[in-house]
Amino acid sequence: MANRRRYDDKFRASAVVMLDAQGYPKKKGALAAVARHLNVPNTTLHGWYQQKHNPAPTELRTEKKGDLVAMLQTEIANALLEAPQARPEANYRDLITGAAIMIDKLQLLTGNPTDRTEIVNNAKDALISRFGSIAAAEGNKESSQRPN
Repeated sequence: MANRRRYDDKFRASAVVMLDAQGYPKKKGALAAVARHLNVPNTTLHGWYQQKHNPAPTELRTEKKGDLVAMLQTEIANALLEAPQARPEANYRDLITGAAIMIDKLQLLTGNPTDRTEIVNNAKDALISRFGSIAAAEGNKESSQRPN
């Protein structure tokens, strides 16, 4: 009989926070990636996330999330402060990409959006404006052609 691995509260809380930072459950593959990284079965990790079996205490999850948020904020600030000095030796795009990834994780952890989709339909307004201009021009043309 194989020995079952035991996970303490801190480990389970950290694992759940890692899932949050990866965008789980919305992001496809997030569960598998975290499970693989931690060497924990997908079903076990999912159970912790859903608080179905042996969940980490809520206070500890909140504390771990706060710790990760604070760490990310510090790392983002440091990365952006160091970027000018690191430019000669590093690829600037890589520096900014790293900062962007950390900002994305911070957004996920704090419940803020990581993208914004906006559909702007100016076609209708443009048509109305154009027809209004044409109508006004026609109206002016007619009034100038009328006998007084």
